[in-house]
Amino acid sequence: MNALEKYEIEDLKESKVLEENQTWKIDSLEGADWAFRKISTLKQANKEINQLANKERERIADWENKETQSNQDSIDFFGHKLADYLYQLRKSDKKAKVKTPHGTVSTRKQSDVWEYTNDAVEKLKEMGLTEFIEVKESIKKADLKKSVTVLEDGSVVSPDGEIIESIKVIPRDDKVVIKEAE
Repeated sequence: MNALEKYEIEDLKESKVLEENQTWKIDSLEGADWAFRKISTLKQANKEINQLANKERERIADWENKETQSNQDSIDFFGHKLADYLYQLRKSDKKAKVKTPHGTVSTRKQSDVWEYTNDAVEKLKEMGLTEFIEVKESIKKADLKKSVTVLEDGSVVSPDGEIIESIKVIPRDDKVVIKEAE
């Protein structure tokens, strides 16, 4: 943060504008410019805070990964040894499992993995297996908006004059957009 930005923040703190926000208002171009300077300075301060916080988060994540990686390696090692022991027991008993007060080792059936290539839909169409193809329907909203009429109460009328009961337009007030200079 440069000296000018620090001055802007100090000026804001001293002005007590934020404490008196109910009665304070902008009544001139200079006042508007002053508010834009404050917005710009505060956004810059937030950007610097976020950058610092992100660096710290990254540093902490690196530390966490380093600290937990050796533990995870040991967990994997013991897991493999337990699996080897289970498979050794399974040579004499197909349903064997290891059960102790601190844990259990067993196996569980998994469903097969199905892989589909990018052209699988086209291949199914060519083979006449269209009953296995899902077609998703959706409204072409842009085209619909161009062809219908909206009444004052928000009702939508189709091109042939019928009211479309399942669609209603809810008007919204204008949104104030504040954009400070870069």
